[in-house]
Amino acid sequence: MSNISKKTKPGLRSLFTVHHGREIMALATPTILTMLSQTLMWTVDTALLGRVSSVALAAAGLGGMLTWATYSLFNNLSRITGTFVSQAHGRGDDDAVGHYTWQGIYLALFTGSLLSVLGWYSYLVLPWTHNPLEVQGMTYTYIKWRSLSAIFTQLIFALMGFFQGRRDVRVPMYAGIIGNVLNLVLDVWLIFGWSGFEVGGRVWLDMPAMGIKGAAIGTSIGTMVNAVALIAWALEPRLRDKYGIHRLRLPSLRAIGNMVRVGMPAAAEGFMDMTGFLMFTIFVGTAGTVQLAATQITIQLLSFSFMPLWGLTTAASVLTGNWIGEGKPELAAVYGRQAFKLGSYYSLLLALVIVLGRDWIFRVFTNDPEVLLLGGGLAVAAAVFQYFDGLRMLGSGILQGAGDTVYSMVVTMIIMWAGFIPLTYYLVVVQEGNVITAWMGASVCYFLMGLAMWRRFESGKWKKVEIFR
Repeated sequence: MSNISKKTKPGLRSLFTVHHGREIMALATPTILTMLSQTLMWTVDTALLGRVSSVALAAAGLGGMLTWATYSLFNNLSRITGTFVSQAHGRGDDDAVGHYTWQGIYLALFTGSLLSVLGWYSYLVLPWTHNPLEVQGMTYTYIKWRSLSAIFTQLIFALMGFFQGRRDVRVPMYAGIIGNVLNLVLDVWLIFGWSGFEVGGRVWLDMPAMGIKGAAIGTSIGTMVNAVALIAWALEPRLRDKYGIHRLRLPSLRAIGNMVRVGMPAAAEGFMDMTGFLMFTIFVGTAGTVQLAATQITIQLLSFSFMPLWGLTTAASVLTGNWIGEGKPELAAVYGRQAFKLGSYYSLLLALVIVLGRDWIFRVFTNDPEVLLLGGGLAVAAAVFQYFDGLRMLGSGILQGAGDTVYSMVVTMIIMWAGFIPLTYYLVVVQEGNVITAWMGASVCYFLMGLAMWRRFESGKWKKVEIFR
Protein backbone atom coordinates (compact mmCIF):
# COMPACT_ATOMS: atom_id res chain seq x y z
CA MET A 1 0.00 0.00 0.00
CA SER A 2 1.19 3.55 -0.67
CA ASN A 3 1.65 6.16 2.00
CA ILE A 4 -0.50 9.27 2.01
CA SER A 5 1.30 11.90 0.02
CA LYS A 6 1.97 15.37 1.36
CA LYS A 7 -0.74 17.87 0.59
CA THR A 8 0.15 20.30 -2.13
CA LYS A 9 -0.84 23.93 -2.17
CA PRO A 10 -3.89 24.55 -4.31
CA GLY A 11 -3.20 26.19 -7.63
CA LEU A 12 -3.64 25.93 -11.36
CA ARG A 13 -0.69 23.57 -11.73
CA SER A 14 -1.97 21.25 -9.00
CA LEU A 15 -5.40 21.27 -10.59
CA PHE A 16 -4.08 19.77 -13.83
CA THR A 17 -1.24 17.65 -12.44
CA VAL A 18 -1.92 13.94 -11.92
CA HIS A 19 -0.65 12.60 -8.60
CA HIS A 20 -0.08 8.87 -7.91
CA GLY A 21 -0.20 8.40 -11.68
CA ARG A 22 2.44 5.66 -11.74
CA GLU A 23 0.68 3.62 -9.07
CA ILE A 24 -2.69 3.95 -10.80
CA MET A 25 -1.26 3.07 -14.21
CA ALA A 26 0.68 0.12 -12.79
CA LEU A 27 -2.72 -1.36 -11.95
CA ALA A 28 -4.53 -0.03 -14.99
CA THR A 29 -2.12 -1.05 -17.77
CA PRO A 30 -2.34 -4.85 -17.39
CA THR A 31 -6.08 -4.47 -16.78
CA ILE A 32 -6.35 -2.48 -20.01
CA LEU A 33 -4.71 -5.33 -21.89
CA THR A 34 -7.03 -7.80 -20.14
CA MET A 35 -10.15 -5.88 -21.18
CA LEU A 36 -8.75 -5.33 -24.66
CA SER A 37 -8.28 -9.07 -24.99
CA GLN A 38 -11.93 -9.69 -24.05
CA THR A 39 -13.28 -7.13 -26.50
CA LEU A 40 -10.82 -8.23 -29.17
CA MET A 41 -12.64 -11.57 -29.51
CA TRP A 42 -15.82 -9.84 -30.67
CA THR A 43 -13.82 -7.31 -32.70
CA VAL A 44 -11.97 -10.08 -34.56
CA ASP A 45 -15.29 -11.81 -35.27
CA THR A 46 -16.73 -8.60 -36.70
CA ALA A 47 -13.66 -7.64 -38.73
CA LEU A 48 -13.34 -11.09 -40.33
CA LEU A 49 -17.06 -11.47 -41.00
CA GLY A 50 -17.03 -8.05 -42.67
CA ARG A 51 -15.00 -9.81 -45.39
CA VAL A 52 -17.75 -12.40 -45.77
CA SER A 53 -20.76 -10.11 -46.29
CA SER A 54 -22.50 -7.05 -44.86
CA VAL A 55 -25.31 -9.33 -43.69
CA ALA A 56 -22.87 -11.48 -41.71
CA LEU A 57 -21.29 -8.30 -40.30
CA ALA A 58 -24.66 -6.92 -39.21
CA ALA A 59 -25.74 -10.27 -37.73
CA ALA A 60 -22.53 -10.72 -35.74
CA GLY A 61 -22.82 -7.16 -34.44
CA LEU A 62 -26.45 -7.61 -33.45
CA GLY A 63 -25.78 -11.09 -32.06
CA GLY A 64 -22.86 -9.86 -30.01
CA MET A 65 -24.92 -6.96 -28.69
CA LEU A 66 -27.85 -9.22 -27.79
CA THR A 67 -25.54 -11.75 -26.14
CA TRP A 68 -23.75 -9.12 -24.11
CA ALA A 69 -27.01 -7.39 -23.19
CA THR A 70 -28.26 -10.71 -21.80
CA TYR A 71 -24.94 -11.37 -20.06
CA SER A 72 -25.20 -7.92 -18.47
CA LEU A 73 -28.07 -9.25 -16.38
CA PHE A 74 -25.36 -10.84 -14.25
CA ASN A 75 -21.94 -9.53 -15.37
CA ASN A 76 -21.62 -7.00 -12.58
CA LEU A 77 -22.93 -9.53 -10.07
CA SER A 78 -19.97 -11.76 -10.96
CA ARG A 79 -17.64 -8.75 -11.02
CA ILE A 80 -18.74 -7.71 -7.53
CA THR A 81 -16.41 -10.43 -6.26
CA GLY A 82 -13.66 -7.88 -6.85
CA THR A 83 -15.28 -5.34 -4.51
CA PHE A 84 -15.43 -7.83 -1.63
CA VAL A 85 -11.95 -9.18 -2.31
CA SER A 86 -10.43 -5.68 -2.55
CA GLN A 87 -11.92 -4.54 0.76
CA ALA A 88 -11.03 -7.83 2.49
CA HIS A 89 -7.49 -7.54 1.11
CA GLY A 90 -7.28 -3.94 2.31
CA ARG A 91 -8.03 -4.98 5.89
CA GLY A 92 -5.67 -7.98 5.66
CA ASP A 93 -8.34 -10.69 5.97
CA ASP A 94 -6.93 -13.51 3.82
CA ASP A 95 -9.62 -16.00 4.82
CA ALA A 96 -12.36 -13.60 3.65
CA VAL A 97 -10.57 -13.23 0.31
CA GLY A 98 -10.78 -16.99 -0.29
CA HIS A 99 -14.30 -17.24 1.14
CA TYR A 100 -15.82 -14.51 -1.03
CA THR A 101 -13.99 -15.79 -4.11
CA TRP A 102 -15.72 -19.15 -3.70
CA GLN A 103 -19.11 -17.47 -3.24
CA GLY A 104 -18.45 -15.55 -6.46
CA ILE A 105 -17.70 -18.84 -8.21
CA TYR A 106 -21.03 -20.29 -7.06
CA LEU A 107 -22.87 -17.25 -8.34
CA ALA A 108 -21.00 -17.49 -11.67
CA LEU A 109 -21.90 -21.16 -12.12
CA PHE A 110 -25.58 -20.48 -11.49
CA THR A 111 -25.90 -17.33 -13.61
CA GLY A 112 -23.77 -18.76 -16.44
CA SER A 113 -26.00 -21.83 -16.69
CA LEU A 114 -29.07 -19.63 -16.89
CA LEU A 115 -27.49 -17.47 -19.60
CA SER A 116 -26.66 -20.54 -21.71
CA VAL A 117 -30.31 -21.60 -21.66
CA LEU A 118 -31.48 -18.08 -22.55
CA GLY A 119 -29.08 -18.00 -25.49
CA TRP A 120 -30.31 -21.33 -26.83
CA TYR A 121 -33.91 -20.07 -26.89
CA SER A 122 -33.10 -16.56 -28.13
CA TYR A 123 -34.83 -17.30 -31.46
CA LEU A 124 -38.11 -16.60 -29.65
CA VAL A 125 -37.30 -12.88 -29.23
CA LEU A 126 -35.39 -12.15 -32.45
CA PRO A 127 -38.56 -11.34 -34.44
CA TRP A 128 -39.08 -8.41 -32.04
CA THR A 129 -36.01 -6.74 -33.54
CA HIS A 130 -37.83 -6.34 -36.89
CA ASN A 131 -34.56 -6.95 -38.72
CA PRO A 132 -34.57 -8.77 -42.09
CA LEU A 133 -35.18 -12.53 -41.79
CA GLU A 134 -31.73 -13.30 -43.18
CA VAL A 135 -30.13 -11.18 -40.44
CA GLN A 136 -32.32 -12.82 -37.78
CA GLY A 137 -31.31 -16.33 -38.87
CA MET A 138 -27.59 -15.57 -38.81
CA THR A 139 -27.96 -13.71 -35.52
CA TYR A 140 -29.51 -16.74 -33.84
CA THR A 141 -26.72 -18.98 -35.13
CA TYR A 142 -24.16 -16.64 -33.60
CA ILE A 143 -25.96 -16.32 -30.23
CA LYS A 144 -26.62 -20.05 -29.90
CA TRP A 145 -22.99 -21.07 -30.31
CA ARG A 146 -21.58 -18.07 -28.47
CA SER A 147 -23.75 -18.78 -25.40
CA LEU A 148 -22.16 -22.20 -24.95
CA SER A 149 -19.36 -20.43 -23.06
CA ALA A 150 -21.60 -18.30 -20.80
CA ILE A 151 -20.56 -20.19 -17.65
CA PHE A 152 -16.90 -19.58 -18.47
CA THR A 153 -17.53 -15.88 -19.12
CA GLN A 154 -19.04 -15.47 -15.65
CA LEU A 155 -16.22 -17.51 -14.09
CA ILE A 156 -13.72 -15.17 -15.75
CA PHE A 157 -15.34 -12.15 -14.10
CA ALA A 158 -15.41 -13.81 -10.68
CA LEU A 159 -11.80 -15.00 -10.90
CA MET A 160 -10.65 -11.64 -12.24
CA GLY A 161 -12.11 -10.20 -9.04
CA PHE A 162 -9.91 -12.55 -6.99
CA PHE A 163 -6.75 -11.47 -8.81
CA GLN A 164 -7.46 -7.79 -9.41
CA GLY A 165 -8.90 -7.17 -5.95
CA ARG A 166 -5.49 -8.18 -4.58
CA ARG A 167 -3.71 -5.96 -7.13
CA ASP A 168 -2.46 -9.04 -8.97
CA VAL A 169 -3.39 -7.70 -12.39
CA ARG A 170 -0.93 -9.54 -14.62
CA VAL A 171 -2.46 -13.02 -14.40
CA PRO A 172 -5.80 -12.00 -15.98
CA MET A 173 -3.80 -10.28 -18.74
CA TYR A 174 -1.81 -13.44 -19.51
CA ALA A 175 -4.94 -15.60 -19.48
CA GLY A 176 -6.70 -13.16 -21.81
CA ILE A 177 -3.81 -13.18 -24.26
CA ILE A 178 -3.85 -16.99 -24.37
CA GLY A 179 -7.60 -17.04 -25.06
CA ASN A 180 -7.31 -14.37 -27.77
CA VAL A 181 -4.48 -16.00 -29.67
CA LEU A 182 -6.49 -19.21 -29.79
CA ASN A 183 -9.63 -17.31 -30.84
CA LEU A 184 -7.81 -15.62 -33.72
CA VAL A 185 -6.44 -18.91 -35.04
CA LEU A 186 -9.80 -20.65 -34.71
CA ASP A 187 -11.66 -17.74 -36.34
CA VAL A 188 -9.53 -17.81 -39.47
CA TRP A 189 -9.75 -21.61 -39.62
CA LEU A 190 -13.48 -21.95 -38.93
CA ILE A 191 -14.88 -18.86 -40.69
CA PHE A 192 -13.07 -19.27 -44.01
CA GLY A 193 -12.24 -22.98 -43.86
CA TRP A 194 -9.01 -24.66 -44.88
CA SER A 195 -8.07 -27.51 -47.17
CA GLY A 196 -5.69 -28.89 -44.52
CA PHE A 197 -2.41 -30.66 -45.15
CA GLU A 198 -1.54 -34.22 -46.10
CA VAL A 199 0.64 -36.46 -43.94
CA GLY A 200 0.96 -40.21 -44.46
CA GLY A 201 -1.66 -40.26 -47.16
CA ARG A 202 -4.25 -38.60 -44.90
CA VAL A 203 -5.52 -35.00 -44.89
CA TRP A 204 -5.38 -33.30 -41.48
CA LEU A 205 -7.23 -30.23 -40.15
CA ASP A 206 -9.36 -29.78 -43.25
CA MET A 207 -12.40 -27.68 -42.44
CA PRO A 208 -15.26 -26.39 -44.61
CA ALA A 209 -16.04 -22.67 -44.33
CA MET A 210 -18.51 -22.18 -41.46
CA GLY A 211 -18.96 -18.41 -41.63
CA ILE A 212 -20.74 -16.85 -38.67
CA LYS A 213 -21.13 -20.20 -36.87
CA GLY A 214 -17.36 -20.66 -36.97
CA ALA A 215 -16.82 -17.18 -35.49
CA ALA A 216 -19.08 -17.97 -32.53
CA ILE A 217 -17.51 -21.39 -31.91
CA GLY A 218 -14.01 -19.91 -32.02
CA THR A 219 -14.95 -17.22 -29.50
CA SER A 220 -16.56 -19.78 -27.17
CA ILE A 221 -13.47 -22.02 -27.20
CA GLY A 222 -11.19 -19.02 -26.60
CA THR A 223 -13.35 -17.97 -23.63
CA MET A 224 -13.26 -21.47 -22.13
CA VAL A 225 -9.47 -21.60 -22.37
CA ASN A 226 -9.23 -18.14 -20.78
CA ALA A 227 -11.26 -19.34 -17.77
CA VAL A 228 -9.29 -22.58 -17.41
CA ALA A 229 -6.02 -20.61 -17.40
CA LEU A 230 -7.31 -18.39 -14.57
CA ILE A 231 -8.34 -21.45 -12.56
CA ALA A 232 -4.90 -23.00 -13.03
CA TRP A 233 -3.15 -19.84 -11.81
CA ALA A 234 -5.51 -19.52 -8.83
CA LEU A 235 -4.49 -23.01 -7.70
CA GLU A 236 -0.74 -22.42 -7.72
CA PRO A 237 0.94 -23.31 -4.38
CA ARG A 238 1.61 -19.76 -3.11
CA LEU A 239 -2.03 -18.76 -3.39
CA ARG A 240 -3.25 -22.06 -1.96
CA ASP A 241 -1.15 -21.56 1.18
CA LYS A 242 -2.17 -17.93 1.69
CA TYR A 243 -5.87 -17.93 0.77
CA GLY A 244 -6.84 -21.61 0.90
CA ILE A 245 -8.38 -21.18 -2.53
CA HIS A 246 -7.93 -24.90 -3.25
CA ARG A 247 -10.21 -25.88 -0.35
CA LEU A 248 -13.86 -26.33 -1.22
CA ARG A 249 -15.92 -23.70 0.60
CA LEU A 250 -19.59 -24.48 0.99
CA PRO A 251 -22.09 -21.87 -0.18
CA SER A 252 -22.79 -19.31 2.54
CA LEU A 253 -26.22 -17.71 2.47
CA ARG A 254 -24.93 -14.73 4.45
CA ALA A 255 -21.96 -14.08 2.13
CA ILE A 256 -23.98 -14.67 -1.04
CA GLY A 257 -26.68 -12.41 0.39
CA ASN A 258 -24.10 -9.65 0.87
CA MET A 259 -22.85 -10.08 -2.69
CA VAL A 260 -26.36 -10.07 -4.15
CA ARG A 261 -27.33 -7.00 -2.08
CA VAL A 262 -24.37 -5.02 -3.38
CA GLY A 263 -24.02 -6.69 -6.77
CA MET A 264 -27.58 -6.76 -8.08
CA PRO A 265 -27.93 -2.96 -8.32
CA ALA A 266 -24.61 -2.94 -10.21
CA ALA A 267 -25.89 -5.77 -12.42
CA ALA A 268 -29.13 -3.86 -13.02
CA GLU A 269 -27.13 -0.76 -13.97
CA GLY A 270 -25.10 -2.75 -16.49
CA PHE A 271 -28.22 -4.41 -17.85
CA MET A 272 -30.03 -1.10 -18.33
CA ASP A 273 -27.01 0.43 -20.03
CA MET A 274 -26.66 -2.51 -22.41
CA THR A 275 -30.38 -2.87 -23.12
CA GLY A 276 -30.53 0.84 -23.80
CA PHE A 277 -27.92 0.38 -26.49
CA LEU A 278 -29.70 -2.71 -27.69
CA MET A 279 -32.85 -0.64 -28.24
CA PHE A 280 -30.66 1.95 -29.95
CA THR A 281 -29.38 -0.76 -32.30
CA ILE A 282 -32.89 -2.07 -32.97
CA PHE A 283 -34.22 1.39 -33.84
CA VAL A 284 -31.28 2.01 -36.17
CA GLY A 285 -31.80 -1.43 -37.72
CA THR A 286 -35.26 -0.42 -38.87
CA ALA A 287 -33.55 2.04 -41.23
CA GLY A 288 -31.85 -0.82 -43.11
CA THR A 289 -28.87 -3.17 -43.12
CA VAL A 290 -26.36 -0.46 -44.13
CA GLN A 291 -27.34 1.80 -41.21
CA LEU A 292 -27.16 -1.17 -38.85
CA ALA A 293 -23.77 -2.30 -40.14
CA ALA A 294 -22.38 1.24 -39.80
CA THR A 295 -23.65 1.48 -36.23
CA GLN A 296 -22.16 -1.91 -35.32
CA ILE A 297 -18.77 -0.76 -36.58
CA THR A 298 -19.10 2.39 -34.46
CA ILE A 299 -19.90 0.28 -31.41
CA GLN A 300 -16.93 -1.97 -32.15
CA LEU A 301 -14.69 1.08 -32.46
CA LEU A 302 -15.93 2.41 -29.14
CA SER A 303 -15.68 -0.98 -27.43
CA PHE A 304 -12.06 -1.22 -28.48
CA SER A 305 -11.13 2.38 -27.62
CA PHE A 306 -12.93 2.29 -24.25
CA MET A 307 -10.69 -0.45 -22.88
CA PRO A 308 -8.05 1.93 -21.47
CA LEU A 309 -10.88 3.65 -19.61
CA TRP A 310 -12.10 0.26 -18.38
CA GLY A 311 -8.59 -0.35 -17.12
CA LEU A 312 -8.58 2.97 -15.27
CA THR A 313 -12.06 2.25 -13.95
CA THR A 314 -10.99 -1.15 -12.61
CA ALA A 315 -7.84 0.33 -11.05
CA ALA A 316 -9.86 3.11 -9.41
CA SER A 317 -12.42 0.59 -8.14
CA VAL A 318 -9.71 -1.68 -6.66
CA LEU A 319 -7.88 1.22 -5.02
CA THR A 320 -11.14 2.54 -3.60
CA GLY A 321 -11.94 -0.87 -2.12
CA ASN A 322 -8.41 -1.35 -0.75
CA TRP A 323 -8.27 2.02 0.98
CA ILE A 324 -11.78 1.73 2.40
CA GLY A 325 -10.91 -1.74 3.67
CA GLU A 326 -7.84 -0.26 5.33
CA GLY A 327 -10.02 2.41 6.97
CA LYS A 328 -8.75 5.34 4.84
CA PRO A 329 -11.69 6.60 2.74
CA GLU A 330 -10.17 10.07 2.34
CA LEU A 331 -7.20 8.54 0.55
CA ALA A 332 -9.63 6.63 -1.66
CA ALA A 333 -11.10 10.01 -2.65
CA VAL A 334 -7.63 11.36 -3.50
CA TYR A 335 -6.95 8.45 -5.83
CA GLY A 336 -10.42 8.74 -7.33
CA ARG A 337 -9.83 12.35 -8.37
CA GLN A 338 -6.53 11.43 -10.00
CA ALA A 339 -8.26 8.63 -11.93
CA PHE A 340 -10.82 11.16 -13.19
CA LYS A 341 -7.98 13.39 -14.43
CA LEU A 342 -6.22 10.54 -16.23
CA GLY A 343 -9.48 9.43 -17.83
CA SER A 344 -10.29 12.94 -18.99
CA TYR A 345 -6.87 13.44 -20.57
CA TYR A 346 -7.03 10.08 -22.34
CA SER A 347 -10.54 10.72 -23.69
CA LEU A 348 -9.56 14.13 -25.08
CA LEU A 349 -6.51 12.62 -26.81
CA LEU A 350 -8.59 9.76 -28.19
CA ALA A 351 -11.20 12.18 -29.51
CA LEU A 352 -8.48 14.01 -31.42
CA VAL A 353 -7.12 10.75 -32.91
CA ILE A 354 -10.60 9.62 -34.00
CA VAL A 355 -11.40 12.94 -35.64
CA LEU A 356 -8.08 13.05 -37.49
CA GLY A 357 -8.46 9.43 -38.66
CA ARG A 358 -12.15 9.60 -39.47
CA ASP A 359 -11.66 8.93 -43.19
CA TRP A 360 -9.90 5.56 -42.81
CA ILE A 361 -11.03 4.03 -39.48
CA PHE A 362 -14.10 2.30 -40.96
CA ARG A 363 -12.01 0.69 -43.70
CA VAL A 364 -10.52 -1.61 -41.08
CA PHE A 365 -13.92 -3.29 -40.73
CA THR A 366 -15.52 -3.17 -44.18
CA ASN A 367 -15.08 -2.25 -47.83
CA ASP A 368 -18.80 -1.67 -48.46
CA PRO A 369 -19.00 1.81 -50.11
CA GLU A 370 -22.45 2.56 -48.63
CA VAL A 371 -21.22 1.87 -45.11
CA LEU A 372 -18.02 3.84 -45.70
CA LEU A 373 -20.09 6.84 -46.79
CA LEU A 374 -21.38 7.16 -43.21
CA GLY A 375 -18.00 6.50 -41.61
CA GLY A 376 -16.58 10.03 -41.37
CA GLY A 377 -19.60 11.55 -39.65
CA LEU A 378 -20.01 8.59 -37.30
CA ALA A 379 -16.37 8.77 -36.28
CA VAL A 380 -16.79 12.41 -35.17
CA ALA A 381 -19.97 11.50 -33.27
CA ALA A 382 -18.12 8.64 -31.58
CA ALA A 383 -15.31 11.01 -30.54
CA VAL A 384 -17.81 13.18 -28.65
CA PHE A 385 -19.72 10.26 -27.17
CA GLN A 386 -16.71 8.39 -25.78
CA TYR A 387 -15.60 11.38 -23.66
CA PHE A 388 -18.84 11.55 -21.71
CA ASP A 389 -19.21 7.79 -21.42
CA GLY A 390 -15.67 7.59 -20.08
CA LEU A 391 -16.47 9.94 -17.20
CA ARG A 392 -19.61 7.94 -16.49
CA MET A 393 -17.64 4.68 -16.34
CA LEU A 394 -15.02 6.09 -13.98
CA GLY A 395 -17.62 7.48 -11.60
CA SER A 396 -19.60 4.25 -11.59
CA GLY A 397 -16.43 2.18 -11.02
CA ILE A 398 -15.30 4.23 -8.02
CA LEU A 399 -18.74 4.02 -6.46
CA GLN A 400 -18.83 0.26 -7.07
CA GLY A 401 -15.46 -0.17 -5.35
CA ALA A 402 -17.04 1.41 -2.29
CA GLY A 403 -20.17 -0.73 -2.63
CA ASP A 404 -22.33 2.31 -3.43
CA THR A 405 -24.24 0.68 -6.28
CA VAL A 406 -27.88 1.72 -5.74
CA TYR A 407 -27.31 5.35 -6.71
CA SER A 408 -25.66 4.43 -10.02
CA MET A 409 -28.52 2.06 -10.80
CA VAL A 410 -31.19 4.72 -10.21
CA VAL A 411 -29.39 7.35 -12.31
CA THR A 412 -28.90 4.91 -15.18
CA MET A 413 -32.53 3.76 -15.04
CA ILE A 414 -33.92 7.29 -15.16
CA ILE A 415 -31.69 8.67 -17.91
CA MET A 416 -31.61 5.55 -20.10
CA TRP A 417 -35.31 4.73 -19.98
CA ALA A 418 -36.75 8.23 -19.67
CA GLY A 419 -34.22 9.97 -21.91
CA PHE A 420 -31.94 7.88 -24.12
CA ILE A 421 -34.42 5.33 -25.48
CA PRO A 422 -37.33 7.78 -26.16
CA LEU A 423 -34.91 10.29 -27.70
CA THR A 424 -33.41 7.66 -30.02
CA TYR A 425 -36.88 6.51 -31.10
CA TYR A 426 -37.89 10.10 -31.82
CA LEU A 427 -34.74 10.97 -33.78
CA VAL A 428 -34.48 7.77 -35.83
CA VAL A 429 -38.02 6.43 -36.22
CA VAL A 430 -40.31 9.47 -35.90
CA GLN A 431 -38.07 12.09 -37.50
CA GLU A 432 -36.37 9.54 -39.81
CA GLY A 433 -33.01 11.00 -38.90
CA ASN A 434 -29.70 9.34 -39.73
CA VAL A 435 -27.45 7.44 -37.34
CA ILE A 436 -25.15 10.44 -36.84
CA THR A 437 -28.00 12.45 -35.32
CA ALA A 438 -28.86 9.50 -33.09
CA TRP A 439 -25.28 9.25 -31.77
CA MET A 440 -25.19 12.96 -30.93
CA GLY A 441 -28.43 12.52 -28.99
CA ALA A 442 -26.78 9.64 -27.12
CA SER A 443 -23.90 11.95 -26.20
CA VAL A 444 -26.27 14.32 -24.42
CA CYS A 445 -27.72 11.50 -22.31
CA TYR A 446 -24.31 10.12 -21.36
CA PHE A 447 -23.13 13.60 -20.42
CA LEU A 448 -25.98 13.77 -17.90
CA MET A 449 -25.04 10.37 -16.43
CA GLY A 450 -21.38 11.32 -16.17
CA LEU A 451 -22.30 14.56 -14.40
CA ALA A 452 -24.51 12.71 -11.92
CA MET A 453 -21.73 10.20 -11.09
CA TRP A 454 -19.24 13.01 -10.52
CA ARG A 455 -21.61 14.86 -8.17
CA ARG A 456 -22.14 11.68 -6.14
CA PHE A 457 -18.38 11.18 -5.89
CA GLU A 458 -17.86 14.75 -4.72
CA SER A 459 -20.61 14.40 -2.10
CA GLY A 460 -18.58 11.75 -0.27
CA LYS A 461 -21.67 9.73 0.67
CA TRP A 462 -20.05 6.59 -0.79
CA LYS A 463 -17.47 6.62 2.01
CA LYS A 464 -20.10 5.50 4.55
CA VAL A 465 -21.37 2.41 2.72
CA GLU A 466 -20.91 -0.91 4.59
CA ILE A 467 -20.82 -4.06 2.46
CA PHE A 468 -20.00 -6.69 5.13
CA ARG A 469 -22.96 -7.55 7.35
